Amino acid sequence: MTSGKTVMLFGLGDLGGWLLEFLAREDGIGTIITLDNREQWGALKTQGAAAGSGHMGYDKTIRFEQCDLLTDMDKATELLSKYNPDFIYSSMGLLSPTLLRFLPHDVHQKLEGMSGHLIPNQYILISKLMKAVKKSGVTAPVLNNSWPDIVNPMLWRNDLGPLVGAGNLDIVVAYMRWRVSITENIPISQITIYFIGEHSVTMQGSRTGIPYYLKILKGEEDITGKFDADSLVSEYILPGMTGDTASWIVRPTVASCAARLIMAILNDTNELTHAPGPNGMIGGYPIRAGARGVEVVLPEGITMEEAIKINTDSMKREGVEEIREDGSLVLTDEAQEVGKELLGVDWKEIPIADIEDFCWEGLKAYKKLAEKYGTPAHIY
Repeated sequence: MTSGKTVMLFGLGDLGGWLLEFLAREDGIGTIITLDNREQWGALKTQGAAAGSGHMGYDKTIRFEQCDLLTDMDKATELLSKYNPDFIYSSMGLLSPTLLRFLPHDVHQKLEGMSGHLIPNQYILISKLMKAVKKSGVTAPVLNNSWPDIVNPMLWRNDLGPLVGAGNLDIVVAYMRWRVSITENIPISQITIYFIGEHSVTMQGSRTGIPYYLKILKGEEDITGKFDADSLVSEYILPGMTGDTASWIVRPTVASCAARLIMAILNDTNELTHAPGPNGMIGGYPIRAGARGVEVVLPEGITMEEAIKINTDSMKREGVEEIREDGSLVLTDEAQEVGKELLGVDWKEIPIADIEDFCWEGLKAYKKLAEKYGTPAHIY
């Protein structure tokens, strides 16, 4: 019999698969239940992680359950009740954002900058999972890794909010801490970074004029001024990265962000880290994470109002003008024009009540675009 906490992982795609491998080698987790709609793939992936984990001396129960949340929310509810996990993670989406990196560069750049049309297909499955969690009565915290900067606030406004997201600005922080530690010739653990920024700055860089906030400490010493902040923020973008290389270079770092956050909450370390969508907030913030949840932690020199404005202004740079009180989206005029030009859809508003219809219309449009350029679709 294994001891330790139970974690349920919904989605064993590129990102979820990396996270499984990391958590399978973490102390304090006794049971991992993986779930995916693909039975053969899910079973094989889970068996591989279980065998490798055991081979390295970890005594865990790692088990796969086939579950398609799109068609069988009741099964998800039953499985949640059955395993009563201590933590729930989801990386589910109906279209992989990696699709954009396979497209011609100019098309990719236009869509990257105005990609609000991708949000409905990132919203649907996590919304169904949150409904299943609510119905099951399970009280475990939920981490959503599907566009949490925007999707988490949408869910919170419908009383379906995950606790937090992972990745996005935290990936940039991971690269920055590494780069600063090399420059200063000190361990990464001695570098503290406070970074505030929405998903758009992590994808397009800061030289585009997207606002952000950065403070770097070496121990207690503020060394921000020693660095070109725009270079630190933007070099993470890794110019020339393709869809294939993104899988091997970016996804493990995203998974490490999620693993760090999950373990901080399960082990109640109250450690300082970064996350998008904490407690339903738009964009990303420095936070402290522990068993009681997550809390935004700002350094001296910036107010909460200023931090919120950075993120709400920045979301416009990926095509979202507003998230309404009911979770509906209003796209920017520029995003509407890009949608008409490249996808053949004319969206200005995405009412939350009709978001599933928008999801399927968007998926068809992206599939058609992928076929036009002969690129992989990665569509559900």
